[in-house]
Amino acid sequence: MQLLENLYEKPPKNSSYSGRKVQISAKKTLLIGPRKCGKTSLILDHLSTYEEEEYLYIDRADARVNDTTLNEQLLSFLKTHPIRLLVVENYDESFKIPDISEVILSSDERTLKVEGFSTLHVNPLDFEEYIAFDKRHFNINHLFNLYANHGRLPGCAMMEEHENRKYLQECLRLALHDPLSFDIFQFYAIHQSQLLSLHQVYQGLKSQVKISKDKLYKVSETLQNKGLLHLVSKLDAPKAAKKVFLSDFAFKNALTYDKDFQKRFSNIVFCELIKLNTPIYYIDTIELYLPEKEMAVLCIPFLPPELIARRFSKLLSQLHSLHVKSVQVITVGNEGFSEKEGITCEILPFWEWALQL
Repeated sequence: MQLLENLYEKPPKNSSYSGRKVQISAKKTLLIGPRKCGKTSLILDHLSTYEEEEYLYIDRADARVNDTTLNEQLLSFLKTHPIRLLVVENYDESFKIPDISEVILSSDERTLKVEGFSTLHVNPLDFEEYIAFDKRHFNINHLFNLYANHGRLPGCAMMEEHENRKYLQECLRLALHDPLSFDIFQFYAIHQSQLLSLHQVYQGLKSQVKISKDKLYKVSETLQNKGLLHLVSKLDAPKAAKKVFLSDFAFKNALTYDKDFQKRFSNIVFCELIKLNTPIYYIDTIELYLPEKEMAVLCIPFLPPELIARRFSKLLSQLHSLHVKSVQVITVGNEGFSEKEGITCEILPFWEWALQL
């Protein structure tokens, strides 16, 4: 019982907080998101609207928390304290949720569902949120360069570049508990924005680490469930190689010296599209296709607008067959607009596109 008294008397607080686009509103909420994406800060900001004696905050990943007797002690504790809200971070189904009117749970398991709870997905920062976090710079081009190099995690927004690599590696080791999972994620990261089959991953890793196909499939699924990895399918070809995207495009630079801005730029664009919460596919000639939005997205950072227009013209027949009404070409600085056969083609700098998405 003393453990719960300690947690109750000294709850954590946000030293500073920049607003996010998602907010906790339901009385029973399950927050889902990758490690270090900002779930805790969101919770602590929400707690600031309560009196301290009205809530109890428990982090099951805290080494000081003895989890074996926690449930039993908690029931007695709630009967003797005026607690309206219980917060349980790093929740899993082994924890028995007590009967209390307001509960906030957090987890990095995307497949987790809790009956009676509203699920709130928390992603790392999009570009607009990154701008709000970085209060030192105002030039949009410079802010984009910082975002492209530092990545999406809130903790990276105010870091110097030399600190960034170490922090990202520490975040991955926190999320991935065994060396093999780390090795598998690193292999995916090296192939950022490229096509890759599980067979190719297995062939590439088996000479470096001891691994079975079953283990590879299981870890790959876990990486996706934890929101660290996105494997985008080819349209109408679910067994074809997947396009590899990372939840944070900066992970690759933290794990390898091999740099490829074009591949990173594609991943940056993909991370903005995630917030639309709509199916995304790739096609051989179209980088990203969103059928429900009737939209195709091409990531072409430096090609002049006149050459982009030629490429658009060559795609018209296929775009019609896909019922695409809008092509968005994302660049680094170039812009333009054209319309042919009822299909629009907007050429936009990333920062302009991302802020209006």
